[in-house]
Formats: sequence, C-alpha cells, structure tokens
Amino acid sequence: MKLSFVCHGNIARSQILHSYVAHHAAKASLELDLFSCGTAAREFYPEADRLLSDVESELHQRGLQVSLKRAVMDEPALQHLLRSDFILVADEKRRQEVLVRLGASAQTQRVNLFYQFIGEGRKDFVDTYDADEGAQDQERFARCFDELERIAILTVEKIRSAS
Repeated sequence: MKLSFVCHGNIARSQILHSYVAHHAAKASLELDLFSCGTAAREFYPEADRLLSDVESELHQRGLQVSLKRAVMDEPALQHLLRSDFILVADEKRRQEVLVRLGASAQTQRVNLFYQFIGEGRKDFVDTYDADEGAQDQERFARCFDELERIAILTVEKIRSAS
C-alpha cells in the first residue's frame, strides 16, 4: 500500500507521523510505501533545517533512528500523491490545497485528515509551528509526538486489518 502524509511545512506533523508509521509497520512486518511533503514553498520556513533537526533529535530520543529531509509539493511530489492509495493530511486547509493541486485526478475519498483516517472524525491536527515566533510552539511540539504515535499505531492496525 502507498500512503502519503501532508502538512504545511513537512517539518513536524507529516514527518513525525511518517516516521512512526514506518516504525510500527516494520514491527508488524507490514510493507508500506511511504512519502511525505508539505504544501508551503521552501522559503516559507527559513529556519527549516533547524526545525527539522529539533524533530529528528526528539525522534532519536524516542528510539527512532531517522534522517529527515524536507519535501515540498512540487511536480515529483504531486506524482507520489497521485500514486498513493491514501493521502493523510494534518488539517482541512492542507486537504483543500491537496485536492486543488491534484485537480481532476484527485479522488476525494482517498484524501483524509489524520483523525478521519483512524475513524475519529474530521478534526484538524493543530500545527506545532508558531509563525509569529518563527519557532515551534514548545507546548504543542512536546505533546504532538505521543499523539502522532497513537495515530500511527491506529493507522497501521487499520491497514493491517484491511489486508
């Protein structure tokens, strides 16, 4: 199964969920083709490298040895999304951006909010980035890892039970 994750910057939410899904799928011997990207242009996050490093460090502390690389929604990313069985998006604004960018090729039912995919309704996963501060909101950032791991576990369970 091909599964993609989308948030605004591809710095925290989509990267973390991608990492946790990969980790839990491997533990379940479930082969998935995973991809993540962000809808924002590269220049929207001038501190992207530092922010990604913070996410990577936290994932390392939690036992996930990952190397993160930011992807934006360029033409190659759009091709990944088009080939995905499901596209999981962090919030409704990102969902609408994905649907617009994919155009007539989009199959609306394949583009789900993180919570929607696991059967918990159409609610947004709030961004961890505080644009006014130009940094991660430390409280949201600290809480998001446990919640995204929970979502990842349920995502893997859903895919495994559907196989």
